[in-house]
Amino acid sequence: VQQHACQAVATRCCQRGHPADAASASGFDENAQVGHRTRDPAQPDMAGVRFGVASVQLGVGTLLFDDEHVNPEPQQVMEGHRVKVPEPVVVDVRHVGDASPTGFASPALASEDGVVEIAELPSGINLCHEAFGDPGDPVVLLMHGLGSQLLLWEEGFCDGLGAEGFRVVRYDHRDSGCSTILEEGSAYTLSDQVADAVGLLDHLGVPDAHVVGLSMGGMIAQTFAVEQPGRCRSMVSMASNTGNRDFGRPSGTALEAMMAPAPSDPAAAIDKELSDRRIWASIWHDDEHARAIFGAYAARSVQPRHAFDRQVSAVLAYGDREDDLATITVPTTVIHGTADTLIAPSGGERTAAVIPGADLVMVEGWGHDMAPGAWPQLINAIATHCHRADGGD
Repeated sequence: VQQHACQAVATRCCQRGHPADAASASGFDENAQVGHRTRDPAQPDMAGVRFGVASVQLGVGTLLFDDEHVNPEPQQVMEGHRVKVPEPVVVDVRHVGDASPTGFASPALASEDGVVEIAELPSGINLCHEAFGDPGDPVVLLMHGLGSQLLLWEEGFCDGLGAEGFRVVRYDHRDSGCSTILEEGSAYTLSDQVADAVGLLDHLGVPDAHVVGLSMGGMIAQTFAVEQPGRCRSMVSMASNTGNRDFGRPSGTALEAMMAPAPSDPAAAIDKELSDRRIWASIWHDDEHARAIFGAYAARSVQPRHAFDRQVSAVLAYGDREDDLATITVPTTVIHGTADTLIAPSGGERTAAVIPGADLVMVEGWGHDMAPGAWPQLINAIATHCHRADGGD
């Protein structure tokens, strides 16, 4: 098990410093296009997502197609020397120009003072996590995607969601960020990742939570709803799919970008990440903001190739989850972007069609990212769903 510098700092609750005030969300364009709701089934999708400097194009490709040349075994993906994890790039994000909408700061590390909280689970897995909002409010548990970290859910987003009346918890999955990185040769499943989430809730003394996941995080959230309905107040699946490879296939340009080798030079690797992001980005994408995100990921923790490999294997091991998803009884909302070319909108449409009673929110212009310009619509969709599940208006 690898121990990160951020894990060694402390195992106690931290003061995050002074993140941007959530009330300043009004700095966004309030006339931004609003997502529309629909229940009509369409054509679904599939994939994983990677936001960090450690390029994972081929690994994501293994989740998309059955074709042998695009869907090699995970071990081949990691050993084929076509994916290279660069050395960490040290970026002082405090001095990166703020390209976010008014009132939202550039991405920071897990905590502005460098101290993070670690939940030491009975299983031996340690999970790095942070909480926002009033401790007395219902908990929203945020699950990030493949190759990502808790930084996917920026502080401004968490504060904005917290301002809607929720205790927001973001965390690093096992093999991600500052949580436990397992030894090479280890293996686990989506169900094990669900058990991690349950262990985190136990650690926090939380009986149940609204579970929200993006991409691979959406797959974990779906599995949580299947296996732990008593701990799941409701579920939100974002930019994800059902595991049915007939749906959610990427565009040709997106697939080509994922299959391209990553440069060995760290700066060039970030440039490639940025170039790739533009392909599946939202209409609110900003290069400087995205570059700062990639730099913050690298400065905090670069995911080892074998760790990424295990996350891919966990998804592949489950395969098509549709039969299980059809048994979900908790209130569910599926959110997907019309501009997502990495996991096509059909992935979200199929997910909503398979889960009984699920609502589908299609967000105009949203891609496969968490661009700050999309936050007002995403926060509204999540908050509306969670309040409704709790019996509110």
